[in-house]
Amino acid sequence: MLDKIKLNIISNRKLCENENLEKQIEKIFSAYERKIILKNFDIIALTLREKDLNKNEYLKLIEKVCPICQKYKINLILHQNYDLNLDEKYDIEGIHLSYSIFKSLNENIKAELIKKYKRIGVSIHSLDEAKEVENLGASYIVAGHIFETDCKKGLEPRGLKFVEDLSSTLTIPIFAIGGIDEKNSQSVIDSGAFGVCMMSSMMKY
Repeated sequence: MLDKIKLNIISNRKLCENENLEKQIEKIFSAYERKIILKNFDIIALTLREKDLNKNEYLKLIEKVCPICQKYKINLILHQNYDLNLDEKYDIEGIHLSYSIFKSLNENIKAELIKKYKRIGVSIHSLDEAKEVENLGASYIVAGHIFETDCKKGLEPRGLKFVEDLSSTLTIPIFAIGGIDEKNSQSVIDSGAFGVCMMSSMMKY
């Protein structure tokens, strides 16, 4: 039997019914726990990627989403907001940053983040960016977009060859993103990815 595929769910409340992200996450995790969906997957994290929210709005969302993650024992990863003053009760697993933000961090801030979080993920879109962030201390990368997706309309997908090239070069885990669903995930893993990210298929479930 094949190993379960590691899945990092990426949030986007704009795709949810009535933009109710908490309700959607509860729905996904509950169905997953009851083995209704994602039977071949191991959900290892939820990345809270709500780029349009200000810091206060984002904090309020963490307050709503974190208890759901804790209830289902799913790790919560923050997105971009690396300078939040968070209560320790939230026990946040990691932080995910864009390539440009990660690269711009001074050594002191980076050292603080490495101390604060178990994992720091970085989005990359080329082999050179991936090599650079690995050297700068990233724990894992999110590489995309692999297949055609409505989120990147008109942009040529990078395809499975991109995953192969990354996996033959890097030592840190690679999560692939972009047009990935339950049907094509195994091909991504077979190309050398550590895990996959899904957004649209989960937010519209």
